[in-house]
Order: sequence, then structure tokens, then C-alpha cells
Amino acid sequence: MESARLAQKKCSGPETERSGTTGRKAFFSGVVEGFYGRPWTMEQRKELFRKEQKWGLNTYLYAPKDDYKHRMFWREMYSPEEAEQLRTLIAAAKQHGVDFIYAISPGLDITFSNPREVSTLKRKLEQVSGFGCRSFALLFDDIDADMCPADRKVFSSCAHAQVSLTNEIFQHLGKPETFMICPTDYCGSFCSPSVSESSYLQTVGNNLLPGIEVLWTGPKVVSNSIPVESIEEVSKILKRAPVIWDNIHANDYDQKMIFLGPYKGRSTDLIPKLRGVLTNPNCEFEPNFIAIHTLATWCKSHRNGAMEYDGSREPGKEGRREEQETDGLYCPRQALRLALAEWLEEFGMPHQYAAGQGPQAEPMDTDRASSGNGASPMQTDEEAGPYTPGPEDRPLYTAEALTLGDLTLMADLFYLPYEHGPLAISMLKELNWLRSNSRVLGQGGGSEEAKEAAEWRSRAEKFENMYESVDQMFTRVCNSANRGLVYDLYPYILEVKSITSVAKQFVKWLGSHSESTAEFLGGDQEPFSFKGGITGEFQVLTTFSIHE
Repeated sequence: MESARLAQKKCSGPETERSGTTGRKAFFSGVVEGFYGRPWTMEQRKELFRKEQKWGLNTYLYAPKDDYKHRMFWREMYSPEEAEQLRTLIAAAKQHGVDFIYAISPGLDITFSNPREVSTLKRKLEQVSGFGCRSFALLFDDIDADMCPADRKVFSSCAHAQVSLTNEIFQHLGKPETFMICPTDYCGSFCSPSVSESSYLQTVGNNLLPGIEVLWTGPKVVSNSIPVESIEEVSKILKRAPVIWDNIHANDYDQKMIFLGPYKGRSTDLIPKLRGVLTNPNCEFEPNFIAIHTLATWCKSHRNGAMEYDGSREPGKEGRREEQETDGLYCPRQALRLALAEWLEEFGMPHQYAAGQGPQAEPMDTDRASSGNGASPMQTDEEAGPYTPGPEDRPLYTAEALTLGDLTLMADLFYLPYEHGPLAISMLKELNWLRSNSRVLGQGGGSEEAKEAAEWRSRAEKFENMYESVDQMFTRVCNSANRGLVYDLYPYILEVKSITSVAKQFVKWLGSHSESTAEFLGGDQEPFSFKGGITGEFQVLTTFSIHE
């Protein structure tokens, strides 16, 4: 299945131009940099624009929570140096056909009823407009909904205050073609008593001016799935189709996790019922290749151009599961393979852009160097000839090339918030079975007992081979030429390698039928002791309760 390829019909996909002869606004598709954590560098964002253009995406929403002039100190104007950086970034987005949306989050401490505060916000956005930005967003997410005494005298609710400010800014900026708001109640679970009966959303829907888009994360902050019915429900009360701010690949709430699985849990039937989809992915820039690539595939897999397969499916459970996951137009597992095949090439490419480093000096030209005093240059390795180990010397280390199978395993180990990938599930099932059935090794010597013991040892060997695949994947990734990509992945793959190594030793210990449990006795564990996706699952399965 690794070699299976995807053929996609040529199709327009959701509209990618910001305007057209039909007058219908484009479907927003792209990325929101909206996580908590270190913002991406300017060069990384430019690389993102290149990839968006290549894959047919059209939008970038600038909203890094830890850019202090975006959120905490939103009143402060940008310095000349910062202004030049933003101006260059906005121009780069335009060059690649990407709509740069500048978002600002004044909701932490703004007094909505104070004209000076409103003027300050207008002045800040006027400055950004001067950089060439034509698209904007006001974000009121993750704030206290209680109003200050001054605002309570003017507005009947925080929703009225937010809508009033949003409408005023929208009009002040000349009703930009793209203008968005992220409400405080931005998902179904925040709405009381329900989405359809939410007074907050009703106020937004009834009073927000036409032409202003509303951002929405789905039923939850991190939605496992976004049913069509849920979008129809929220669209009705908002009186407009929402733009999905999708947190399915976000990892800022637990930095022990990273998500490398495909875009999933969203039927392509959603596309005509939405104004757009923007993914808010992992904090680490480089590993977001899969999240963004598979979103692009999803956007193209609609009624006008369904994804097709040019290879037969593998027989067995995985193929049947894929068919169940496919909505007829988009197959997450096939989209993942398409992304991994392209991502594999990037691992072999040295870093093509600076990730925030300062200027670097040119490397020394050692083979032509001459000393300033006329002395002969040092003899170089090239002059001495390549080193060849003798028959009794340690052989030279040879790095093995990374394979598509390695990347598939890595993606399965770091899949999605609500599920592990098929290969990771297989490892967990084997480990759980070995743990639960180790008693067969201590039974008598009857034929049935011997058969059960032989099965246990066979499956223990299978699990050890699974670990060897993880270890091999770790080594090959670490030896890849793209060091920026390796550095982003390293903490995660190191941890999963370490915990699966513990699991391998645990299985060996079970197989030795030792009476001592001290090596693996962890006592009654607190729930917060187990964090981090697949790593946590392995930790649970290799820790004994004191009562076992």
C-alpha cells in the first residue's frame, strides 16, 4: 500500500480568487497561525505562502497568541523595523496569491464604550492597512465575558458590545472584502443552553453587518468531527455560513503531543455549506506539512472533482476501515499517503531558508586556502585520501535512507487527538495482549499450555520487531538532511522511541517469568503522570499497580 498513488481529476476546487465574474465570494482555504506558543518566523511564513500557492490554498490568518502586539499589548503601534517586516510579509503573501488577514485581539482589556479605546484600535489597524493589508479580523476568543461597569451602562451584553465594535471598525475600514470576527462562544460546547438557543449567537446573528464572516471551531474547541447538521444549525442562528477555524491538528494544549495524521472527520458535503476552512495546526512549523497538504486535498475533493485511486486497496482490515472512513469523495488514508510521498522528498533537502538565524559567514574555502605569512596550508583529508578502515577496524557508519514506510509509522504514532493510526493501534493491542496473557508462561507442561506459551512468545517476537521498526524510523529521521525538520520532530520521536524501548524490555521481563516486580512497580499512579498521546498509552501498559 505504501506505493499506492492517488490520481486527482483536474478541477477548480473551491474558488481561489478573491473575486470573480459571478460575484460569489471565494471559499477561504488555508492556515491560521493562532496557537499559544512561539510564533513562526517571517521566513517560515513565506515558505508557507509558497506551499499554499503550490497546493491551491488561498488564505493566511495572522493571529499568533504570543505576538504581544497582536493580543496582550494590542494598543502599541509597530516600530519601523516591525512595520517593514510586516510590509514584506504581506507583499510575499500577495505575490503567491494568498490573502493575508491581519487579526487583532483587543478583548482582554478593552473598554468597548470608551471612544479613546475605539480610536486606538482604529489607529492600529490603519497602520497595518498602510503596510498593504486589505483583510482584517477581530478576535474575542478565550477572554472573560464579564463587562466592566462602564460597559454595562452602555451595552446589555458582551455580545452587543463586541458586535457594536466590530461593525464600527468594519465601516471605518471601508467595509473590506474580507473581514472576520471570532466570537467568545466559538464552538457548540460553549453555547448555553444550546447552539440554537444561544442568546449570545442570536445577538451576533441579528446585529452583525452583512459581509462580516464568523469563525467557528465546530461542536468543540477541538472537534473530532463536524457534522453537516451542526453547521446548518449554527448557520441558521448566525444568519450566515461560518468559516471553520479548525483545531484538529493544534497541539498547544499539550506540548508532549504532535499530530501528523490526515485531515479527517469532516465530510466534503460541508464545503457548499461553509464560507471556508482554516487549519490552526501544530506549533512547530515544519511538521505541519501533512495537516496543510491533506486539507488542500480535502478542499479539492468535492462534487466537481472527486479523488480517484489508481491502485487497488490492500486486502484486509485496513482496507475495509478506509472504505468506512471515505465519504465517497475524500479518503483520509489515501490523502495521507499522497502527503507522505511528497513530504519524503523534503527530508532529503537541506534547509532552503533561514529559520530566524542571523546572517552567516561564507564557509572557509579549505582546499584553496593559503596562510597570510606564506606558510604551506595544512594537509586536508582530501589530499590524504578518504579513510578506509582496516580488516580489524570498526566499519564506517552508513546512514540508511528514510522510507515511506518510516514516515507512515511516524504518522501513525502521532496521528490525531482522538485516535492513533493503524500501526500504533497494532502495537498497543499486541502489548496489551502480552501483558494480559503472560500468565500462560507459568502454567504446567500440558500440550494446550505449551501451545498457548508458544503463541505468547511468537507475539512477543512480533512486538519486538515492531519496536525495531520504531528504532529504525528514529535513526533514519535523525540522519535526514533537512535539519530544521529533524529538530522540530526530534523531541517527539525520541520520547516514543524511549517508551517503546521500555515496552520491549517490559515484554522481555514478562517472558522471563521473574517473580520480582520491583523493576516495573510504579505504585498507584496519578492521572497527570500519563501525558502525551501514544507515549501515555505505552506508559499505562508498562506500569503495574501495587495491587496487581
